[in-house]
Amino acid sequence: MTYQTVPYRYGDEIFAIETDRLRLSVYRRSAYKKVTDYLVRNRDFHKQFSQPQPDTYFTYAAQKEYLDCDLRSYRRGNLVPLWITLKEDNSKIIGRVSLFNIARGGMMLAQLGYHMDKEYTGQGIMTEAVNAACELMFEVMQLHRIEAFILPENLKSIALIKRCGFEYEGTRYSYMNINGKFRDHTVYYRLRP
Repeated sequence: MTYQTVPYRYGDEIFAIETDRLRLSVYRRSAYKKVTDYLVRNRDFHKQFSQPQPDTYFTYAAQKEYLDCDLRSYRRGNLVPLWITLKEDNSKIIGRVSLFNIARGGMMLAQLGYHMDKEYTGQGIMTEAVNAACELMFEVMQLHRIEAFILPENLKSIALIKRCGFEYEGTRYSYMNINGKFRDHTVYYRLRP
């Protein structure tokens, strides 16, 4: 096991797990300042691999609403939005791992998305976070399958997902609007052991 559920230490958390180096937290609206700071700080870095966002997305008001929406979806069991900080310093967000479109019944699957602070890439942090998030979903939610959709040219992300035990499945054509254009994505999956 690469994670452990831990007590809430901070008023803006409603759930948290820790790994060797990281704290992954589901936040309430009160975390809007550090979420906005992270998104603004990494706006240009994320742009090449992200959905287009209007300028208003990068404001306190918008992030309060997004955090409220995330929390409602989390409570319904449709989303697990894990914001990443270093375990020893919860003041600065350095990434996010989200498990969304959670389906139960005959499917028992979720889709995985993630993004990282430009200053913390190449340190194995996202590998640690993705592995912990997947284990949480397999063990606690008893999911059978987790899927990731990645732009074919995003070789670093493909290498990351393979390190986390994901297997290549195929191509999802014209899957998502990235930086203003609908783009094909390669599909990777990981099954519950």
